[in-house]
Amino acid sequence: MNVLKFIRRGIWHYKLSYLGVGAGAVLGATVLLGALIAGDSVKETLRQVAGQRVGQVGHVFVAGEGFFRDALADDVENKDLRVAPVLLLRGQLNASATGRAQGSVQILGVDDRFWRFSPEEGSAVALESREVGVNSYLAESLDLQESDSVIIRLQEPGMLSRDAPLSGEAEDVISFRAKIRKIVGPKQFGRFNLQATQLPVPTIFVPLSRLQQVVEQPGRANLLLLSAEKEGAFESDELASRIRSRMALEDYGFSLVDVPLANASEIRSSRIFFEDPIVRVVQERFPAMLPVTSYLINTYAANGKETPYSMVAAVRAEGASFLPQDMKGEDIVVNEWLAKDLDLESGQELSLSFFKLVRGNELEESTATFRVRKSIKLEGLAADQLWMPDFPGVAEAEDAQDWAPGLPLDLGRIRQKDEDYWDDYRGTPKAFISEEKGTELFGNRWGNFTSLRVPTAEVSTVSLEDELLPLLRPEMAGLLLRNLAAEARAAAQSPVDIAGLFLSMSVFLIVAAIALTAMLFRFNVEQRNKESGLLAAVGVSPRRVLRWRLLEGFIIVLVSGGVGLALAITYSTWILRFLETIWSDGTSGPFFMLHLNPNSVFVGSGIFIFLSMAAIYGSMRKQARRSATIRLEAGPEEARARPRIWRFASTAALCLLVAAGSLLGRESIGAQAAFFLSGMFLLVAGLLTYRAWLERIAKKRYPSMSTRAMATLNSVRRPARSLVVVGIMACGIFLVISVTASRKYVGEEWAEKESGAGGFGFWIETTSPINRAADAKKDPDYFELGDLRDILGAVVPFRMGVGDDASCFNLNTAARPRLIATDTGALAERGAFTIKAVSEGANKEEGWKLLGQRAEPRVLPAFVDETTMMWVLKKKVGDRITYQDERGKDFQVEIVGALADSVFQGNMIVDEAAFLRLFPSQEGYRLFLADASEDTEQALEALQKATADRGGAVSLTQKRLESFNNVQNTYISIFHVLGGLGLILGSAGLGVVTARNLAERRNEFAVLNVIGVAHREIRRIIFKEVRSFIGWALVVGLGASCVAILPVFSEAPPEQTLVGLGVMVVLIGVNSLFWAFVGYLTAYRRRSGIRI
Repeated sequence: MNVLKFIRRGIWHYKLSYLGVGAGAVLGATVLLGALIAGDSVKETLRQVAGQRVGQVGHVFVAGEGFFRDALADDVENKDLRVAPVLLLRGQLNASATGRAQGSVQILGVDDRFWRFSPEEGSAVALESREVGVNSYLAESLDLQESDSVIIRLQEPGMLSRDAPLSGEAEDVISFRAKIRKIVGPKQFGRFNLQATQLPVPTIFVPLSRLQQVVEQPGRANLLLLSAEKEGAFESDELASRIRSRMALEDYGFSLVDVPLANASEIRSSRIFFEDPIVRVVQERFPAMLPVTSYLINTYAANGKETPYSMVAAVRAEGASFLPQDMKGEDIVVNEWLAKDLDLESGQELSLSFFKLVRGNELEESTATFRVRKSIKLEGLAADQLWMPDFPGVAEAEDAQDWAPGLPLDLGRIRQKDEDYWDDYRGTPKAFISEEKGTELFGNRWGNFTSLRVPTAEVSTVSLEDELLPLLRPEMAGLLLRNLAAEARAAAQSPVDIAGLFLSMSVFLIVAAIALTAMLFRFNVEQRNKESGLLAAVGVSPRRVLRWRLLEGFIIVLVSGGVGLALAITYSTWILRFLETIWSDGTSGPFFMLHLNPNSVFVGSGIFIFLSMAAIYGSMRKQARRSATIRLEAGPEEARARPRIWRFASTAALCLLVAAGSLLGRESIGAQAAFFLSGMFLLVAGLLTYRAWLERIAKKRYPSMSTRAMATLNSVRRPARSLVVVGIMACGIFLVISVTASRKYVGEEWAEKESGAGGFGFWIETTSPINRAADAKKDPDYFELGDLRDILGAVVPFRMGVGDDASCFNLNTAARPRLIATDTGALAERGAFTIKAVSEGANKEEGWKLLGQRAEPRVLPAFVDETTMMWVLKKKVGDRITYQDERGKDFQVEIVGALADSVFQGNMIVDEAAFLRLFPSQEGYRLFLADASEDTEQALEALQKATADRGGAVSLTQKRLESFNNVQNTYISIFHVLGGLGLILGSAGLGVVTARNLAERRNEFAVLNVIGVAHREIRRIIFKEVRSFIGWALVVGLGASCVAILPVFSEAPPEQTLVGLGVMVVLIGVNSLFWAFVGYLTAYRRRSGIRI
């Protein structure tokens, strides 16, 4: 008989024993390979979604808050480079048939060139003027079909933030109707989005020319899609250079006006004010350039008289020959009309009142006093209407009574003589002050000057554009080039390692399965001790017998691995469907696609086989060293080595020291991690103590054999089995209870100001920004609730800046979380939220005031939710993240504090004033936290109606917190399933050990029966032994877990947590007793012929 035949017959003869070995191996292989397959499937899904999101786009050229010519796309494109212009706006869509609406809709104005970038060739969507396409996500959300009629609503875009002084009235909401021509799927570019997220954005595709017409931006776009025909043909720097070389002055938002009376050419900006970098480069090129500031004065007052609503100009004397060369800051020159109206004479005082912007978007009326230097005639340059730029809402007005500058003006103050002046001279200034004083009074975050005048003696108007363009860079006007393809690839590397996550959750189950596999295999080997002894007696060496046994084990594990791989596909599919309850694309079909990576499957299978064989070898190597005589005499007994109690005791003491050291280091690694680590080492110390106790008891001599003594000695006879059973159960108890205690609940404490909701009741997001109200109230009615304003308490507005959603719902890597800015003084005054940690050297007592401190010029202090910081960003307090401001320059955001479990998860909170220094063009507020009234339902309904036109989404902060907590609780539920399976497996091991022990002690029980020991006493011996296993497991596991969960119980724990822990302990005990009873019934009652 050859070796293979001998092994095959051995496996077949002991097939029932090997069936248990194989079952354990199948379970371990299924869990391990299933976790790897699930991880690979998530990675592949995110990679494909990223490809669908960006299509064939390589780079994008983004205009931010402004626009450029759509013809720039034609200028940049060549045979090696595809370019498409897009007009990207946001609004909401209403389904005409059902009346259902969807806010935060991405509105894309596109033409045929856009579809050339779709993921699949030939996906063009032909749209007529009054037709639109909607992506499948939006169609499914509103149950839309092709040919349905829809109404699109959006806010009229502007070049200047409505927060700016003289920016005009808040934009009108524009509505237009269209018919759905096509429902655009993901492969047809329906997922197009600039944000790094796996979630689809509701998108509507509108013909570019139609959208330009609707928003009154003819020939304009704010986004270019670029892609090289050959990969790598254009680097980012080359593309940026090519775009810059083909830009016109109009693309920067600038225009030139000839001012013949001043012998100068005037540069004007569509944003009204000029940013400092642009002023500097123009000044360097044209040293004789003269900046001008024109501003609206609410009141000129002198001699008890007032002149309402007039312009003033600030300019150097070189720019206006009628101004004194030695004009000082307190001097003012008035024209004859104003002098006559106020009876002014030289040397008299004249006060000016005007609106100035403070604290983000709050208007404050300021007053400045001047001394009249002289009066000038209203003629020539002094009467030039070109002094006033094209202020929105003012320049186009026919009458002064029609002004709409976006300021709280009382137009009833305007007199007939003021109307006559407007008819004759329009915005001609009635007074002039020095440039320095104008900068001091009227300068703001958008700039200090409203126009730049370059003398024609230095350069003609015709040549000025050619001279200016080389000086300008796109980023000066907020035009930025982004490598979208590279960003998408990086973002697709999820911060959540699904394979690692499920492996860490399954490690106990895998270890339990491998341990049970090894133990059952050892039982089989012990059962064949006489066979091994006979083989040795006929000359077969122990080493060869060991190889044969290992080969049998390898065949069982290999076959089990194959079966486990088949089951792992089903298991991983279940994991993916379960994950879709947290992360999906919002559609009804499956989101995650099953993907088998051969490398992962091969490596995972290899690791599992190696671990299983190592465990099998470790469990039987001592048995293989025994002599043939001992094997023949021992039968199915366990091989015992010389006990070394001191090794177990000293190692246990070392673990206790490490556990204590972990607690001492809790400041650096965090209290929760420190206590969990300490509990884990206490668990190991407890198991080593149990092993040492077994060896000590083995040496003990009993004067009489009581049932307790016999039960104790029986557990000592097989210490390895006992340790495996107690170890698996104790580990299961420790892990399940430690994780159970981490469950999070949101009760009524959300209403407390220190809670994660800050005491606020509502979280309100709008698609369109809400700007300063024209009435400039201290407590503005942001949502225009009118008489219902009292249903809300305090309202804290936030600006939403750059960055991606870094919450637990975004599977993509968000390297830069979204910045949200607010007046942190209001949060400090309220005492809102709990700041859990601050950076080294900072005073925690200062709280929100830390965000207003400027330590370094381009470093923005920020608070972030602790969960986002630790698990998504993988950062700590004191770390910095690099962002780019609106001009493309790098700046740092420093995490100076972490908030405990807050509604801000996924965002970085910064101070509004500091934020606006870097993003001066940031428009309005799109996020609000509001106090809830007593009637929450009424307030919720009123807010939903009030914000509907702006695409508002209103949610309760309590629900938002619960949604975040549900993600963590879902992880815990998964762990409960896997940990519970491991615990059941360990308890089943207890049953198997019980049954095995009883089977091996048949003769012992027979002798006890012969000498008159009743079955009742034998049963007591058996169950005292079982209770010893369960008792040690509970003591060690519960003791270690109590230390691990101490941080959770630093305050009064939630009632649900205490109930859950109590139920868990009871279930663990009952489960263990059940499996022990099953083993008892199987091995003792059945074999003894005792009826139940």
